[in-house]
Amino acid sequence: MKGNISPAGILERMSSAVGNPGIPSPLVAGTDPYAILVGTVVSLRTRDAVTEVVTKRVLKSVPAVADMAAVPVEKLSELLYPAGFYNRKAVQLKKLAQILISKHHGEVPSDRKALEALPGVGGKTAACVVSMAFGVPAICVDVHVHRISNRLGIVKTASPAETEKALMLYFPEELWTPLNHIFVKFGQKICRPQAPRCGGCCFKEWCDYAD
Repeated sequence: MKGNISPAGILERMSSAVGNPGIPSPLVAGTDPYAILVGTVVSLRTRDAVTEVVTKRVLKSVPAVADMAAVPVEKLSELLYPAGFYNRKAVQLKKLAQILISKHHGEVPSDRKALEALPGVGGKTAACVVSMAFGVPAICVDVHVHRISNRLGIVKTASPAETEKALMLYFPEELWTPLNHIFVKFGQKICRPQAPRCGGCCFKEWCDYAD
């Protein structure tokens, strides 16, 4: 990025541009690790409004790990609709719950590697869970964070995993956890995948992409 904007200044500009971002969609059903894990899995490739409705519906019907392990996949698919890839997520969530019972005493682990070993849980999901549920500083890198970081020239990376490592070096640890939610809202409203609103962007004077 051209210019001399501090890491904190970047997030401040984004926050001012999007207004009140609300709370991250995986937190709509509470701060329980199981609820956050379910909400984060639901949120993948799913709009926030849909994530919130579906997550609440799933957790109302399937409120605990043991319930998730026992629910028929067909029923879970119905509960997950219209979240993206709802049939696949139904299979993953059921298997995930069964593994939590067999290997983790029915508890969501706070260890990131253990989380990433679960079906349907990648680096982004694991980072979200450890940060939101357990207070461990982490950067959740989704398509918005990866795209915006590269467009602004904060990083020059080819994959979300590379982006996460680069951002951890660029941003101080205390900014890691709130970063994702602010970037996501900025990506939804301004730095969109298609037809970004560069003309009214608060970074247009410094952004490499706007050139």
